[in-house]
Amino acid sequence: MKLLLLSSLLVIQLFGKNYIEFAQKMNYEINYETALKKAQKEKKDIMFLVVANFCPWCQKLEKLVLSKDKYNKPIHDKYIPLILNREEGKFPKKFETPFIPTVYFVDYKTGKIKKKVIGYNNRQDLKNEILKP
Repeated sequence: MKLLLLSSLLVIQLFGKNYIEFAQKMNYEINYETALKKAQKEKKDIMFLVVANFCPWCQKLEKLVLSKDKYNKPIHDKYIPLILNREEGKFPKKFETPFIPTVYFVDYKTGKIKKKVIGYNNRQDLKNEILKP
């Protein structure tokens, strides 16, 4: 029983920080307040991705959509990208969601949610939002 518990904790430690590796690789912010200050300074809205541990759809979204140059460049041109783990809860309560992945587009002036795209199956909506002029 102890071995099972230790193994589970190890797996959580290994996979629970994948979003940080993604953030470092793709140059996403990992702190809401830092992203908001940067957004206000650069006059760009925030694209805020909420993920969770062991979410295969979150990983698919990261690998099959967000990490592609076709989307990554427009994301950085138009938005301050932010990714946070829902399970860590280090963001304002208004962004709490039972659905993952969820992508919020946040107004840099007001901090209000302009648009929300829920789930991997809505990736076309996300792509359209990223690529719209």
